[in-house]
Formats: sequence, C-alpha cells, structure tokens
Amino acid sequence: MNNPPLAIEALRTPRLEGAIPQLVAGPTPGVHLLRGRDAVLARAGMLQELCRRTGQAGAMDGLEFLLSAPTALEKIPTLVLIGAGMEPTGAFAGAVLLYEYQMAGWGTKVFATDDVTGLRTVIAPPGLRMQVAEAACEALLERGALTTIISFAGSAEAYSADGRSAQVAACRMARRTRSVPWYLPLAETHDATLATLGRHTRRNLRYYRRRVESEMGAEFVPSVAMGREEFLAINRASTNPVPDATAKWRYDAIERMPGVLFAGVRARNGRWLSLIGGRRHLGVSEIDWQINLAGLPRCSLSTMMRSYLLEHEVKLGTKRLAFSGGTPHSMRHSFACMDVADVIAVQESAAAWMLRRAARWVFPEKNFLGQALRDPELCWTKA
Repeated sequence: MNNPPLAIEALRTPRLEGAIPQLVAGPTPGVHLLRGRDAVLARAGMLQELCRRTGQAGAMDGLEFLLSAPTALEKIPTLVLIGAGMEPTGAFAGAVLLYEYQMAGWGTKVFATDDVTGLRTVIAPPGLRMQVAEAACEALLERGALTTIISFAGSAEAYSADGRSAQVAACRMARRTRSVPWYLPLAETHDATLATLGRHTRRNLRYYRRRVESEMGAEFVPSVAMGREEFLAINRASTNPVPDATAKWRYDAIERMPGVLFAGVRARNGRWLSLIGGRRHLGVSEIDWQINLAGLPRCSLSTMMRSYLLEHEVKLGTKRLAFSGGTPHSMRHSFACMDVADVIAVQESAAAWMLRRAARWVFPEKNFLGQALRDPELCWTKA
C-alpha cells in the first residue's frame, strides 16, 4: 500500500559535525528523514547524483522498480539523508535507504536493509559509511525505533560513543563484518574465464550444454521478446514458480529498468527451456532471477544457461557477472569476495528486549534481521 509522506524532520548529528563540512557546503549538518514510497522517489535524481559523487554510480538507478517489488510493498521505505540542503537540488553527504516492517498497514518501528550486500543501502564516501550508518541509527532511535540493521560495503570499524547526542534513546549496538561472494571476474576470452573455475564446474558447464543441444536442439537467444501472459505461463511451469505478482513485477522490469538483460534458451520445437533476467551497468551484469522448465532434472538447465550466459557476456566485454542474493551454483567458489559491514542497534526498552528474545519465532528462519538478532557471536555494547 502507498504510505503518505510525512513531514521531513531535521535532527542534529554531533558525530558528523567534524567530517561533513569537508565534503559539502551548507548549514550545520543534520539528519533528514523521509517516509513512504512517494517521498523517497521524489529524491531519486538527487540520490543518483550522490551515487556518482561517492563512487557508487548505478546503485540507485531503477529506484521506482526496486520500490515496487512485492517484498518492498509489504514495508515502508524510509530514506535517511545526512548533511546539508533541504531543497531538491541540495547537496547531501550521505544517504541510507531502509524499510520499516509493517503490520496491518501500521509501522512496527523495526527497520532493516532490503539488500544484504549493502550496495543499495548506504550511499556515502567509503571513509564515512560507518559514521553515516551510525547517524542513521541514532535518528531512527530518536524517533522510537525498536531495532535497526544497516549494511554497507566495507569493514566495520571500532565504535566510539564520542559525540553521541544526549537525546538519543539508550540502546545496545553491535557491529560485524561479513565476507560475501560478490561476482565472477570475466577474462578477455571464454576459455580464459572457464580456466578460473574448478575442474568439476568446467566439466558440467560443457557437458550439460552439449547434452541439451544434442537432445533438444537448444539455441541461446540473447534478447528475448515475449508477451506478459506467455512469461507468466512459463513461470507457472517452472521448477520453482514464484507468485504471479512477483512474476508480473519481473516482466514489467524488462521495459522499465535501464540496461535490462533478458535472455533465454529454447528447444528446436520453439519451447522455452530457460529464461534469465537482470541488469547491465558499467561493465557489470547482475542477474536477478532465472526460470527453468520443470520436468527435466537430468538436463541441469540452470548449469546449461550459465554456460551460454558466460560465453555471451565475455563477448560483450562484461567484466563482472554477479547474482543478486548469491547463487548455490558451484561457480560461486570462484567468486571475488567483498567485505560487508552490518550495524545493528536495539533500543533498551521492554518491547525491544522481547523482540530480540523472540527473534526465532517472530522472524522467518531465513530473514536477514532475524538471523542477525540470533547471531551468538555478536558483541553488543551499551551506548
């Protein structure tokens, strides 16, 4: 459901007062909160410009598409802007995009990233990302947040409470660094790229591609054109069909997302065996989803598609092949890894204490925030 934007709130951020003036001109730095899809989309152009200034070009491209995802529609987008300037053209030093869980249309004051890599969560210069993340936590806690988790590309730094606002709610915070397999580096040639993979993976990529070509006359189609109803029908006949709402969102992205990637493999009889979709930007191809026809387990259609895709992307000159949310395929063992930092804050209140204690029952088993709250290795410090 759409949530009406609330009035923007400006809050002091003592933690950043020594760092921000070196980056942007303007009045005393502050934190500005915007709530709701429309309010966040109104800043799309400014966010894209901020991405370019912080070396994260492309991170906020296609924001309207991302905020219309079925999982995003179940939550309330919240944008935290750090720095100067309240006009649409004003300069900011950092931004944090989070999502508030809601129940029956009401916000629960539980905030989390929607991107476990943090690439589309904290937009700020590398040296300021921890400070920007902590300032966002402070601002949300001041508004009564029970818990927040903010992720960003980089390593967690030693935390210091110096400069913490006297008004911020008492809380416990934890920081951790995760190593995340991010992308497969692509070499100048297909053979050179295959050489970076394990022997078993190379064998399977070749074997299953030859098998499907021999048995079904498989043909790779680098740019697929089809109607929405056909796409929905293929999804329903796949090995792991997603709800129609999600499939419709994926199809709509083909026309709405910049640099769209939509490829497929079909048999000689014209039947689609596999479809794959994602985005290309600045030498990176990021895969968002793959659909494989059910009933052909011996053909390993997922591996076959990856074989074609690798060869095609190398020919295009793509430098990196990434998979949103990761991939269970064995090629992940050859991925370049990156550090991702998480900052988790929990308010010191009875409600927050109960949420943390009941995390295993409140959140689904694979929920990112729930997993973080249950992590026995987290070292919590009292702010």
